[in-house]
Amino acid sequence: MLNEDKIELMTGIAMFEKREGRQIAAAGKMFKSDFVGRHMLHAFLRFTAAYVLILCVWAMYSVDQLLTTASLDELMGLGATAAVWYVAGLVLYLMITRSVYSRRYDEASRALRAYMAKLRRLKKRYEFQNRKKELTKEGRHHDGASRV
Repeated sequence: MLNEDKIELMTGIAMFEKREGRQIAAAGKMFKSDFVGRHMLHAFLRFTAAYVLILCVWAMYSVDQLLTTASLDELMGLGATAAVWYVAGLVLYLMITRSVYSRRYDEASRALRAYMAKLRRLKKRYEFQNRKKELTKEGRHHDGASRV
């Protein structure tokens, strides 16, 4: 016999898993500090690679001008300026990354709690149905024994 409430609940759980499965999996496996730290490390590596790439492209574009007109002091000044811009950009990018992934973890954690609540509700339905079956079997057994 089909139980429409259980079917509805299981369908809702399956749709929830499909829609938010990856997000809640990350929140369920890691602590918030690990989740955010992992993404901040990735952001650090991405920003550094992008900055070095942009710096190399700019240096190749300007190599003729740099070598003909720039002195050692000017090159050291350009290096210091590049380092300041790198640190400032990195700090800003990491702050943004931290706030974004902290918020994403919080949202995934809330979604995980909702998912777990739905699973508990489904488990209670199954337990209720199993108890009901056991009680009706015992009732039949006792009724049959009393007739003999």
